[in-house]
Amino acid sequence: MGPKEKKESTLIGLKYPSFRDKAWKTGASWLDGKRKDDGIEGLWRVGDKLYDLAQWVGNHPGGAEWLTLTKGTDITEAFEAHHITSFAEQLLPKFYVRDATTPRSSPLTFKPDGFYRVFKSRVREALKGVDFHKPAKLSNLMSDSLCAGTLALCVTASATQSWAAIFAAAIFLTWTAVAGHNYMHLRDSFRMAYMDLSLLSSKEWRITHCLSHHLYANSILDFELSMFEPFFDYVPHEKGFITRRLSWLYTPSVYAGVYFMNGVKRIYSLAFEWGTLDYRDLTPFLIPALMCSVAPPSLALAAWMKVIAISSFYFVLIGANAAHHHPDIYHDGDVHREDLDWGLAQIDAVRDRVEIEPSRFLIITHFGSHTLHHLLPTVDHSYLHLCEPAFEQTCKEFGVNTELWTQWKLFKGQFMQLQHTEPKKTPNTR
Repeated sequence: MGPKEKKESTLIGLKYPSFRDKAWKTGASWLDGKRKDDGIEGLWRVGDKLYDLAQWVGNHPGGAEWLTLTKGTDITEAFEAHHITSFAEQLLPKFYVRDATTPRSSPLTFKPDGFYRVFKSRVREALKGVDFHKPAKLSNLMSDSLCAGTLALCVTASATQSWAAIFAAAIFLTWTAVAGHNYMHLRDSFRMAYMDLSLLSSKEWRITHCLSHHLYANSILDFELSMFEPFFDYVPHEKGFITRRLSWLYTPSVYAGVYFMNGVKRIYSLAFEWGTLDYRDLTPFLIPALMCSVAPPSLALAAWMKVIAISSFYFVLIGANAAHHHPDIYHDGDVHREDLDWGLAQIDAVRDRVEIEPSRFLIITHFGSHTLHHLLPTVDHSYLHLCEPAFEQTCKEFGVNTELWTQWKLFKGQFMQLQHTEPKKTPNTR
């Protein structure tokens, strides 16, 4: 298979996504492709039934954006993963329209006796008495402090033009952006916009990260698996010499340019896809405006661009090496396990790091507790430790290995996966 040919899925039954061969990929194009592939005709699909949730949009506890974005798509995975209690499942029949007449585009299952449903029932018990739909005070305190520190350090960097202040500001901006990512899965909150202080877009990430990557990790429907192509190609198939052998040479430049590229995409999407602004689209101007208030614009903007480039490098360095890329982790093209339970598919595409898990701060700022976060995206990170006994018990029953890996192993593995051309013939299970 040549590098420009279709990367057909080995997750049997997963429809080849319409968006995937586009050279210019955005969250809006991913959604457009999914609407085309799912064929729901302006409704919402859960399992084999179609629902009209239009009248519920304004009342949705998680915020209207989730439903406005997913209109016309199959939301089975999102519905299951985003609702821990049974309230939504009990409410859903009120909006029933008709049965679907075509198979789902995704083969992933949520059987009552399957891994994920069993695990989720135990999580309900573990979280009894906890208002896990709201972020914990500790999470808010950490995130707010990081945001305040970022603003203060950026102003200091602009006023002093000190490289030490620039690096410190970049580090804090990175931690703030990662912390902001944690709020995107929860109810609508101004803290989502902490990610927008960089040139990343929390609205875009709700699609490309929450609705794509989180629900279809390391499959051909995962936006984040394809967004760096052709520079980084994680799917095991025939690859060009440069992509396979020289990617480590241009890695720093690509990492440093990600924020800027996302800024360009943001402008394009606002102009040609969304056509509307909200407060989050103004957030990226806050830091350069503050920096220009304490220094001449030319110096302030130069310092701001240095902060953005360094933070972009650090953010992608963390994200690309956090959990998903190693030859012993499932990537589409490898043979998939026979059990198509959604929870098991998530677990096979994720590993956690031994250095990160002991620290709540590192968990929040370095994409920690990654497996539990994938399985329970609407549970605040500060509460995930309450779910660990349920996870361990369920993994033991289903024969899943919960061993932690080192960050170094994942870092090396990410570059090994870029060179990987031969799909695994046996499932990459844990």
